Amino acid sequence: MNKNFRYYFLIGLFSILPIAATIWLIKVILTFFSGPAQSVFNQFLPDIPFSSNLSWIIGFLFTISFVLLAGYIVSSVFGKILLKKIEDIISYIPIVNSLYITIKGITDSISSSKKQAFSKVVLIEYPKNDIWTLALVTGESENEQGFKYYHLFLPTSPNPTSGFMLYIEKQKTLETNLNADEAIKIIVSGGAISPQKNQIKKQ
Repeated sequence: MNKNFRYYFLIGLFSILPIAATIWLIKVILTFFSGPAQSVFNQFLPDIPFSSNLSWIIGFLFTISFVLLAGYIVSSVFGKILLKKIEDIISYIPIVNSLYITIKGITDSISSSKKQAFSKVVLIEYPKNDIWTLALVTGESENEQGFKYYHLFLPTSPNPTSGFMLYIEKQKTLETNLNADEAIKIIVSGGAISPQKNQIKKQ
């Protein structure tokens, strides 16, 4: 009886968890986009029946419309000039300028059609020799002696949104034929969803 309870509970949990996590993520995204306009709506029209639900819907539509309008303006010649002026102003503000440059660099790398945020997936020995982990390549560089390095993002499991940034010599990595999506699935599942044959090569 105890084993059956545990078995069905785990089956139910792992069946519902992806659905619940997806719904939660959608809710977070929608709440984020509806928030600014929703607060304005509640402030000026607080006594309308069903104001809470109505303000949420209107807030979301207004925010999405604002984002689309901003995209239209920025894509024009005038918008590009205006954006450049705003960036010039930001560049004179200490701390804020560094924060803006960092965030803009991340968003540019993700949105650019000419680049991929994660160009390839490699295996590295971490945290010590003979223990291997997957890492995502985010860039490349070369030191003054001519040694080539990968810039790596090392995600944590089962939450790949946090992790570590590492520099490592190219020759100390193992190339894989995995893409970023496949690597993320392996990391999120704690290795449960992974190929039967790994690509670790013994020296």
